[in-house]
Amino acid sequence: MHYRLNVSFSEKERAKALGARWNYVDRYWFYEGDELPEGLKRWYQGEITYDTVNPADGRNLSIDVVADDPFKAYKSVTEVNREIGETIENIDSFRCIMVKGEVTNFSTPSNGHYYFAIKDDFSRLDCKMWRQVAETRLKFDFAKGKQVAIIGYLAFYEPNGSSSLIVRDITDMGQGAAALALLKLKEKLESEGVFDPMYKKEIPLFPKKVGIITSKDGQTIKDIEKVAKARNPYVERYLYHVNVQGENAVRTIIKGIKALDELGLDTIIVGRGGGSDEELSAYNDEELVRTVFNARTPIISAVGHEGNWSLVDYVADLRVPTPTQAANEAFPDVMSVLEHIEILRRGIVTNMRFGLQKRFERLNTQKARLDAHDPVRKLKERKDRLAALSDGLIQRMRLVYNGKKNRFEVLTARLHGLSPTAKLVKGFGYITTGDRPVTTVKDVAPGAELTVRIHDGTIVTEVKKTEEN
Repeated sequence: MHYRLNVSFSEKERAKALGARWNYVDRYWFYEGDELPEGLKRWYQGEITYDTVNPADGRNLSIDVVADDPFKAYKSVTEVNREIGETIENIDSFRCIMVKGEVTNFSTPSNGHYYFAIKDDFSRLDCKMWRQVAETRLKFDFAKGKQVAIIGYLAFYEPNGSSSLIVRDITDMGQGAAALALLKLKEKLESEGVFDPMYKKEIPLFPKKVGIITSKDGQTIKDIEKVAKARNPYVERYLYHVNVQGENAVRTIIKGIKALDELGLDTIIVGRGGGSDEELSAYNDEELVRTVFNARTPIISAVGHEGNWSLVDYVADLRVPTPTQAANEAFPDVMSVLEHIEILRRGIVTNMRFGLQKRFERLNTQKARLDAHDPVRKLKERKDRLAALSDGLIQRMRLVYNGKKNRFEVLTARLHGLSPTAKLVKGFGYITTGDRPVTTVKDVAPGAELTVRIHDGTIVTEVKKTEEN
């Protein structure tokens, strides 16, 4: 079953991903299968049945659209213009058109874009050349009546249904002979392998000496010097002054390359600013190209700008669009490298300090644990504790001794106060007869012997008489 689909240009990729196909003969989208997928139903117009088929081209001669609306199969103007645009887009011959003609209907707009037409005796073709292309490819005075050769592609503008040729390259046909000769030279050198990438040398990453072949008075050397000083002022720079255009340009540039190549430099820059094809013609010289090819030193070509290409660009070991870019390639940004190294160094120092600090802390912890179990330390602690206990014991013993002594002296004093002998010093004596103390007159009789003890001795006497009170 054929299902006809109405798919807009902006949605074609989504429809293709879901299985939709484009009929290049009858210019419509369709899906072929037993059942229309759910994702394609949004674009569904109706089932297509084949009543008649032309065996020569396979076109459907009649289509029966199954739909309630008899005008549903009719397209809008936008849809038709979109299909025209898709048709133009899918025709390979329209993607690269080479055409020549006379410039007509031209006026220079303020925005830098060129809108004009080219014509021959019977037809006219509208053209557009965008500002970027004009700045790089338009190398001659452009005016009405000029015979030009254009390379471009056909574009269709849907809103007003018009088509125009978009210019990619444009050449003054008066310069056709020189362009053809340059093309033949390029083909010759290319066939010899002069442009082969296998012969290109690597540009040193960290050069010590760089040669520069350009004019000492031009902007090129100023741009290179500015970049070199900012990125790597330590690289030695050798300037060989040359004429970058004119009759002496080729000779001086060749001489410069050979001279610097003998110095054993790391890199050579061959450069100049932009210019017209005529101004850059020196860099298309065959002898100069072969000199670059035979040089032992890697060469960076910085001739012209983005849209300018010379044969030296093809043979050089590296081609860049501007002298500034050449300096970026030849002089590594050592200042950024040094800054990066310093950042890395500070990071390493910080990490080392942090690591050492953690290890010192761990060492101190382990040392404290070890010291806690040190036998010498423990013995000293025990000696100190024993000395403290000994001192305490001695102090305690002295305290007890002094207390006992004081109590002894008190008791002794009290005992002495109660002792009979203590009274003898006051005129009293202790009288005994035999071994018995005399406590009454009845204990003795006249003639009995008495012993009187006083504080400093004894007296033996005899009783003469007794009287009882």
